[in-house]
Amino acid sequence: MDINKEIDFLIESKQYSLDYKEKEKKIFPILLEQVKMQVKNKSLMNFYNHLGPLNNIKKIEDIPPIPVSLFKKKDFKLVPEEDITRTLTSSGTTTQIKSKIYLNKTTAFRQRKALSKILEDYLGNQRKPMIILDTESVNNSKNTGMSARGVAIRGLIQFGKNIIYAFDGEEKLNLNLKRLEEFIQLHKNEEIILFGFTYIIWEFFYKKLKEINKKFNLKGILLHSGGWKKLENEKVSKKYFNEEIEKMLGIERGNVKDMYGMVEQVGIVFIDCEEGNKHVPNFSEVIIRNPLTMEEAKINEEGIIEILSILPESYPGQAIITEDVGVLMGIDNCKCKRKGKYFRFVSRIKESEARGCGDTYSEKIK
Repeated sequence: MDINKEIDFLIESKQYSLDYKEKEKKIFPILLEQVKMQVKNKSLMNFYNHLGPLNNIKKIEDIPPIPVSLFKKKDFKLVPEEDITRTLTSSGTTTQIKSKIYLNKTTAFRQRKALSKILEDYLGNQRKPMIILDTESVNNSKNTGMSARGVAIRGLIQFGKNIIYAFDGEEKLNLNLKRLEEFIQLHKNEEIILFGFTYIIWEFFYKKLKEINKKFNLKGILLHSGGWKKLENEKVSKKYFNEEIEKMLGIERGNVKDMYGMVEQVGIVFIDCEEGNKHVPNFSEVIIRNPLTMEEAKINEEGIIEILSILPESYPGQAIITEDVGVLMGIDNCKCKRKGKYFRFVSRIKESEARGCGDTYSEKIK
């Protein structure tokens, strides 16, 4: 089996087109081969040896997942130092240790292409006017290192044209209302894509517009990600968030779409479908694990989210257990017609740190 050809095929194929069993047959041998190659790394050798021999792995669920917290403690590099082209860092406050994810050209290319194929399924392949509800300084192309906020923005702007940033400043975000109004007037008859981080949208965009009693009547879609922990503390539910955004911006609440992802699995985002579910693309898998037994949870049972990916070559991202709680909603039978598993994000695990982009930005402001 030529792994690289198989990976390319799964990335290039129409996403969410493979049913659960068909996809498992394709990605399991790839994941297993990738894990076997990783054992040459000393740190990973100790990790896998502690959990048992690799020949005991008979199915995807048997692959030992690496806890996401280990990426804060270890520098996992599976390629020579000179092959590293970019280092991604997770969100974190100044007192937190950040994950470092090392990319080589192959991994970075796969992740960019994979993300593009996911977004294409939700946004189409025509570029649309785009408003980034953030400041341009977070998307600095000159840096070889990049934060989670910058990575997310970089992935989205390939679907935009005439892109503007709604805020000025760096540490302090200042809404540039004049720039925003001019842009909206210019594109008043077009569909607009808006993207930002959940907490930033709520705290610095929504609240500012409400304060000055300013409303818009936009056509388009709002994608947002991260920051739910802080909004939950303010008693802002996802339903209330969507309703208020619809009132303020005119965007139908069904087009206000939450995105779930993590810097340790760049290239993969899980976006709300028309039914409010998050679907797993062809080159990935999600396992919801019972926190007590680590067995796979049943449909409608909550558990810890594990994300698997065949994209990484330069770091061990094949199976990562998160610090998030989710619930498996079903397999192959969502009304939106996308195939494979689908799930919903529930919350961060209690006592785990606030690690989302919006969460940590709010800590920084405080």
